[in-house]
Amino acid sequence: MKTHSIEYNVFMNMVLTSSKLIFPLLTVPYAARILSTYGTGAVAFAQSVASYFGLAAVLGMTNYGITTCAKVRDNPAELSATVRELMSILAVSTALSTVVYICSCFTVPRLVENRSLFLLFGCTILLTSMGVEWLYQALEQYTYITIRSIVFKFLGLVLMFLLVRERSDYFTYGVIVIISGYLSNVLNMVRLRRYISTPPERRISPQSHLAPMAWYSIAAVSSGMYTQTDIVLLGFLGTTDMVGLYQLVSKIKSLAITAMNSVGNVLLPRLSYYASKDREADANRLIGKNVNFVVIAASAWIAFCLLCAKPVILILGGSDFSEAATPLILASPSVAFSALNIAFAGYLMSHSREREWAVINVIGLILAAIYNSVLIPRFGVQGSAIGVTLTELSVLVLRASRCGGLVKEVWRQAEVHKVLLSICLAYAVSLLASMIFSEMGSIQQILVLGVILCITYILLLLVLKDKFVMSYYLRITGKKHARSTHEGGSIK
Repeated sequence: MKTHSIEYNVFMNMVLTSSKLIFPLLTVPYAARILSTYGTGAVAFAQSVASYFGLAAVLGMTNYGITTCAKVRDNPAELSATVRELMSILAVSTALSTVVYICSCFTVPRLVENRSLFLLFGCTILLTSMGVEWLYQALEQYTYITIRSIVFKFLGLVLMFLLVRERSDYFTYGVIVIISGYLSNVLNMVRLRRYISTPPERRISPQSHLAPMAWYSIAAVSSGMYTQTDIVLLGFLGTTDMVGLYQLVSKIKSLAITAMNSVGNVLLPRLSYYASKDREADANRLIGKNVNFVVIAASAWIAFCLLCAKPVILILGGSDFSEAATPLILASPSVAFSALNIAFAGYLMSHSREREWAVINVIGLILAAIYNSVLIPRFGVQGSAIGVTLTELSVLVLRASRCGGLVKEVWRQAEVHKVLLSICLAYAVSLLASMIFSEMGSIQQILVLGVILCITYILLLLVLKDKFVMSYYLRITGKKHARSTHEGGSIK
């Protein structure tokens, strides 16, 4: 089966990431202004609660499916049998999760208040678990994934502008969220015939996956839960309007994490493949590049939020959401911590250290519950923002402590001292510029300050000869003879 280079996969994933950035930038401001804090908060709360049950249904299959299928992708018969086995397990877990979810919609008071909306989002459990997205990621089919996602997002965009017209249309908004974000998984099921032989060439044995899946399940469920704990607990401990304010922060944070992980998300299949071929040096070099990118990009993101949080909120949400600016700043470091967590988690998974990965995620869930339970009653929306940052930082510290020598190696590659010096100086220059352009409108402030920050930052990194930036500078300028010094060559 033909696979593209890491560079091609990263490019396609960046196109996908760009669509995940562009479409919300068009839909979020519109939905926020039409539905205000209550409507957007109601949908965000229902989606988050449903995602908890979806995580239980998926049983960690996202990562387990990727690593398992990636190792047998060169053997069509074995791949076909493996997919059948995994889907058999998912069918049972999905049925159980769906039944429990429906019962909850009729018994939990907070869910009964808006039962129809919660029942609507129940269909996302089936669409997520049976969508076999992990198979296409394992096969590195990023062209298909990207095109399919863009088509359904465009459909959702059109429906949004046609059907969401009043504050009472939040149920319709929920339907459109499902169409644009989940319905594309139906195509995955249709396309399965390309990879599953009929009848199977060997007897399937789903039970053979139960033991190795156990730690993946614990890890994925706890990880998914701790990343949603801020919204879920805010929904139970706060009000729907508070969820509405915070969901805008959460959406912006999620978009930034998606952009930051455009590199990291394509690495797990290749890392698993390298591990199966004992190519440790290639795997470590790949992780080092990812960490270097994250440190550089995340530093720019935090500085940008410090400069432009208020105009960003005003553009995306309007004056009703102005109180979300401070929570956005407080939550901005979580983007960096989350992206680094993805990198180190990939290393643990590709080296069959699922147990350590799972234990750390369970601790993360416990810490998330503690942080948010303590902070939300006292600080409200800001408490959720602080809680998510503290959770991601705590998990990062624990995860990095289990990666040992890898951390030292990638830390050296990342040249953090050069990045911190460059971003601090670039932020100082941009802060001075913000005083000069303080009378500008929100859009003009974002454009002007963003450009000043980025240009100054990149120039300083070039002056200090940061390895990551220099490698791409040399590639762009065609100085191939120096590439091996800064980049170590491309990985295929």
